Amino acid sequence: MFNMLTTCYLFLGGTGAGALAVLCVLECARALRGRALELPEEFFARCWPVCVVALAVGILCLLADLGRPDRLLLLVTSPAPSAIAIGAFALVVALGCAVAFAVLALFDNVRAGRAVVVGLAVAGFASAAVTAAYTGVLLQSLAAVLFWQSPLLPLVFVLSSASCGIACAFLAAAFVETRHPHMRPLVWLARADGGIVLAEAGCLAAYVLLALAGDGTARAAQALVFGDMGAVFWGVLVVGGLAVPLALERFLTHGNSRTQLLWIAALLLVGGFALRFCIVGAGAYDVTQMPEGLYGLTMLEQLG
Repeated sequence: MFNMLTTCYLFLGGTGAGALAVLCVLECARALRGRALELPEEFFARCWPVCVVALAVGILCLLADLGRPDRLLLLVTSPAPSAIAIGAFALVVALGCAVAFAVLALFDNVRAGRAVVVGLAVAGFASAAVTAAYTGVLLQSLAAVLFWQSPLLPLVFVLSSASCGIACAFLAAAFVETRHPHMRPLVWLARADGGIVLAEAGCLAAYVLLALAGDGTARAAQALVFGDMGAVFWGVLVVGGLAVPLALERFLTHGNSRTQLLWIAALLLVGGFALRFCIVGAGAYDVTQMPEGLYGLTMLEQLG
C-alpha cells in the first residue's frame, strides 16, 4: 500500500497549477482585448475559487504527509537551491497569485490596471509551470523506486496538469448562464486539450514501454499494465480519462454544451487522479532501497 495523501497532493497540486496556467492565459487575453479567448466575468468568478481551493488543499495534503508543517517552511526559506526547494517556493507563489486573481474576480470594488494584471498573469503562469513539473520531480527524486527514475515522469505530469486545468475551466463554464455566446474560446480550449491528451498518451506509453524493458522497473510496469492495477490503468485512465474525453471534445457543440462540458471535465479529472494513483501505486512493486520512502516524502527528513 502507499500513502493516499501523496496521491492527493500530486493530483490537487497539479490540477491547481494547470488551472492557474490556463486562467492566466485567459486573463492576459482579456487584459489585452483578445476577443478570440474572451469569456464573461462570471466565468472567472467561478473558476478562480476552484483553482485556489485545489492549490490550498494540495498544500494541506503535503503538510499532512510531511508530518511537520515547519518542513515546508524550511524548504521555502532554504538558502541552498534545489529542485525540491524551488518547487515548494513556486507552489506558495502559485497560491498567492491565484488568491490575488480570485479577489479581483469576486470583489467588484477591487480593481487592477492592465500592466498589473499582465504582470501577475506572467508570474502566475511561470509558478504554475514550475509547480506542475515539481509534482513529477518530487517522485523522481525518491531513489527508493526505480520505476519513478525517468525524465518522462515530470513531462507526463505537466501534460496531465494542463489537461486537468482545462477541465477546471470547462467545469466553471458549465455553470455560466451566458455560455452560448462564449463557446468559441471553449472550443479553442477543447482543441488545445485534444493535442495535450494525445501528447500525454504518447509520453505515458513511452514511459511504460521503457519501464517494461528495464531490468529494475519491469515488475512495477507489469503490475501496472497486466497485474493488480491493470483495471484502473486501462479502464479508468486510458479509456475513461484519455480516450473518451478526447472523443467528446471532438464533438463539442452549442446545443448541449453544458452536458458535454460536465462530462469532459469529470472524465479528465478522474483520469488525472487515476494517473497519479497508478504511478504512485506501481511504485509499491519496485521499492528497492528504502521501503519507508513510499509512505511519505521522506527525502525531506534531512531537513529536520
